[in-house]
Amino acid sequence: MHRHLTFRSPLIFSMLLWVAGFTVSNAQQAPQYTMNMLDKYRFNPAYAGMDASLSITGSLKSQWEGLPGAPKFQNISAHMPVYIANGGAGIQLLHDRIGVEESVGFRASFNYVFETSIGIFSAGFSAGMLQKKIDGSKLRTHDGIYEGQTIIHNDPILSSTIGSGISPNTAVGVYFTNDYIEAGLAVEQLLNPTVTLNNAEETNFQLRRTINVFVEYNYPVNEILQLFPSLYVKTDGIQTQVDFSTRFDYQEIYFGGLTFRGYSKSTIDALALFVGARVSKQLSLAYAYDITLSKLSTFSEGTHEIVIHYNLSKPIGVGKPERIIYNPRF
Repeated sequence: MHRHLTFRSPLIFSMLLWVAGFTVSNAQQAPQYTMNMLDKYRFNPAYAGMDASLSITGSLKSQWEGLPGAPKFQNISAHMPVYIANGGAGIQLLHDRIGVEESVGFRASFNYVFETSIGIFSAGFSAGMLQKKIDGSKLRTHDGIYEGQTIIHNDPILSSTIGSGISPNTAVGVYFTNDYIEAGLAVEQLLNPTVTLNNAEETNFQLRRTINVFVEYNYPVNEILQLFPSLYVKTDGIQTQVDFSTRFDYQEIYFGGLTFRGYSKSTIDALALFVGARVSKQLSLAYAYDITLSKLSTFSEGTHEIVIHYNLSKPIGVGKPERIIYNPRF
């Protein structure tokens, strides 16, 4: 059953709800990151171990700055090759907040990797849990009573406290890479689950099955400059969004590029600029700024995203470990 909900800033937040696809008993779509090419494991479990060592990535995004209840996303992942099993393994933690809605979840994954004459193929699966919360104290209804600390919605479905529910969080994916091209296909929310808040069937979220497609080409301009045009498509069968990106890599130290999000008049969302650098052999940092091109540009002050990546940069689990001599002084 659908109910009309408003926020303390009704006009602005109702726009947010429309864009984010949020209503009680409505389906939800996955967060929209900008620098997808820098964190491929986040949306495809088959990528685990492809960085040839322990790889840890943290992503933080603050969308549509200046709007009350604007989306904020955090994601951290770690993955590594598991050579003894011809594969890779990883774990992912996420935290999202959109208005009165909050999501916390995790997934653990394993993928099998095999080499062919044309490149490396991988197939993977991940599973975990996702918790959804709704802060009912911030909801408002037309017939409600809200005076001082009093919160009475006058609605049998809506709670005046925090409602929560848990669902499985699963994904499958395949990935291919060689010297010139990378391509992946992944399906998130594989079970198409429904999150029921506080065991009330009238108030729930359907987590739509989402398909992610990523393709990137490596074009070496010369010995110190490379270009990486890429395409990222995300769809749940009802909403579809496309990112067209071009990234440059200079001297394998500095990198940056552009992303245009949208493929039609109704889906054009943002133009993003991003820059980054490898500050050491193991650590790299990147920042992106999205210029809002949708109708929200009147209210939004832009979108910020930060990606921090660490790679151990040495093989793990290859050969026998060196003998350790223990010193009693340490």
